Amino acid sequence: MESANHVSVSVLVAAFNVEKYIERCLCSLINQTMKEIEIIIVDDGSTDSTGQICDKFACMDERVRVVHQENRGLPMARKRGLSLAKGDFIKFVDSDDWCEPNMCEHLFEKAIETKADIVFSSAFRHREDGIVKICNLPLADGVYQVRELFDCYILPLFGDLKEDKLITTGYVWCCLFKRNSIQNIEFYHDINLHEDEIIVIQALINSRTIYITEEALYHYNRMGNNTMSKKSCYWEKYWDNIVAVFQAKMKYGKILFEKELDYMPRLVTMLYLKYFRSVRNETHYTNPSKFWGGLKNVYRLKNTDYLRRYKKYLIYQELTMIERLLAKLIQFKIYVIPYFYYAIKCGRMRTFQEKTKN
Repeated sequence: MESANHVSVSVLVAAFNVEKYIERCLCSLINQTMKEIEIIIVDDGSTDSTGQICDKFACMDERVRVVHQENRGLPMARKRGLSLAKGDFIKFVDSDDWCEPNMCEHLFEKAIETKADIVFSSAFRHREDGIVKICNLPLADGVYQVRELFDCYILPLFGDLKEDKLITTGYVWCCLFKRNSIQNIEFYHDINLHEDEIIVIQALINSRTIYITEEALYHYNRMGNNTMSKKSCYWEKYWDNIVAVFQAKMKYGKILFEKELDYMPRLVTMLYLKYFRSVRNETHYTNPSKFWGGLKNVYRLKNTDYLRRYKKYLIYQELTMIERLLAKLIQFKIYVIPYFYYAIKCGRMRTFQEKTKN
């Protein structure tokens, strides 16, 4: 018989300067229908009132624990939270999102009932253009072996293609993880974009069975510019982050797949598209290096040799005609033309909006 203090689900929330959103998030968690949960909040060096709001909730509910630390970034905050978790299952919740009252209960019941290592659910996406239900997997409710997800889910984690049907890929907030599936995963301090995908890939390596429910239990907040993926200014070290993602995915691709040809075409195509974005980033009018400094930065970008070393895997059909030409120029280390092209086309990012599926 389990003790009264047994924790079935640990909910981990990393919070940084989210005073506008954190109260709604935490209210949705303390009001969960499932009571055998703990809520661990890592205040990652917030400079607004986020920390005080979190402390208030800790005083209101003994299941809430707050840890304050110097700012170390989202991956390290999640790592700290996981190290403190006592639950049999782990749930990550972003601090600007919120949850349905039965989220933990429903996911936990399905995990126990099916003995699944990971339970995937759907979500409601909130944007200025409305609210829609989004599904991470185009499969019916049920239990699946990890190998059954290769084509529809795992491959897109290594790079989206135009033919892919997914709206969202690789978010940890849509998952309930059995503790064993993520207990010893690696968190990368230098990856603050696509960090969710790195966690999910490692969890899939450590898992055998997955349960999928189409029920939407999570509210994904895309309103305004509160999320990193909607950032509208210059991104310092953007390319360095992308290279770190590329290196990590190559590492895990060798574990998941039998041969490079299974995953490298997607991964290399992703790398080229992100390189184009990094060039656009350097043209940004908020770049402290200014216009000519941005061009110098493009020539100083490290690890661009990956673009040439693995060019045989590039799927040219995924590129526009202009991008194909730019890719050829990059392969010959001619960076000035791509830089001026994007500076002119995008108006130094004053009005240009990056397109995302989310």
